[in-house]
Amino acid sequence: MPETGRDRQPRRMGREPDRRSGIDADVRRAGGVLKASALMELGWRRRDLSASVADGTLLRIRKGHYAVPDLPPAAIRAFRVGGRLAGLSALRAHGVWTPNRARVLSVVVPANAHGLRRPEDASRRLLPGSVRVHWSSAEAGPEPEPAALALRRAAIELAPEHLFAVFESTLRAGLLSPTDADRLRELFSRTVSPHFARADGSAESGAESLVKFLLLEEGVDFLQQVEIQGVGRVDFLLGRRQILEADGAAYHSSPQEFERDRRREVIATALGYRTQRCSAKLVESEPDLLRAALRALRSRGDLGS
Repeated sequence: MPETGRDRQPRRMGREPDRRSGIDADVRRAGGVLKASALMELGWRRRDLSASVADGTLLRIRKGHYAVPDLPPAAIRAFRVGGRLAGLSALRAHGVWTPNRARVLSVVVPANAHGLRRPEDASRRLLPGSVRVHWSSAEAGPEPEPAALALRRAAIELAPEHLFAVFESTLRAGLLSPTDADRLRELFSRTVSPHFARADGSAESGAESLVKFLLLEEGVDFLQQVEIQGVGRVDFLLGRRQILEADGAAYHSSPQEFERDRRREVIATALGYRTQRCSAKLVESEPDLLRAALRALRSRGDLGS
C-alpha cells in the first residue's frame, strides 16, 4: 500500500545536497510551485523550507507558497498576484508574437480570490489598474492559460491588425487544435474583420503578418513566401514584379547577412524585380507610411499583373 503524506515521517537528511536535490525534485514534480502544507505532508520540515530559501534552492513567492528559482519571471509575478498568466501575457509565455506596446501584466484569478498582491512584492496589496485582472474558475498556478482562451481575452484589447498578427503567430506555433483554429477564425472573421478568413501560419514574424493585413485592407493582390529562382524566398510578391520584404524584430544584419541581402536585391533587379523593405518598428508604429507607399506604387502601375 502506497505511503501517504500522513504516514510519512519527517525526512532527516544527513547532508545538505540531499535536502537541496530532494526538495527541488518534489516541487518540480508539482509543476514548479507547491504549498508549504503540501511540502510538509511530503515529510519536509519548516527548517528545511527556510534553509532552501536561504541557499536559493527555492523561492518563497507568496505566503505559504514555494517555487523553483528558474520558473519564468512572468509566471512568478502572476502567481504573486494570486493567479496565472492570461490573455497577451499567457500568449507571450507560450512564445507567441505580441505587440511591443502590449506589456501590461494580465492575470486570471479564481472567482473567489481575495487579497490580491503586487506582482513584484507579495507582501503588499495590488494597486488598482496596475495589472489586468480576469476572474474565472481557474486555480492559481505556474502554467499560463491555454492559447485558445488567451486569444479570446486578447481580442478585447487589441486593434484588428495586431490581433491578426497574434492569431497568425499562434497558428504558426501550433498551439491551437484544428477545431479551435477554425472556431476562432470564424469568430474573428465575423466580429473583428473578414480578413481573418485569410489567416494562416505561413508568416515568419509579427511584422510579416501586419504587412499581410495591410495588404488585405488595401486590396493588393499578393503571393506570400514566394520562391524566385536565383533570388530565393521572398516575403511577398505584389503583382508580377514588386517584392516586399518585412524584416521582423529578430532580424539582424551582420556583415555577412547584409552582403547576402544586397546581393539578392541586385539579382532581383537584374531579373526585372523591384524590392521594398520595411522594418518591424516601421510596420508596427507607422503603418500609414507603408500604406502611403503602397498607394504610390499602385498609382504608378507597379502593382499590376
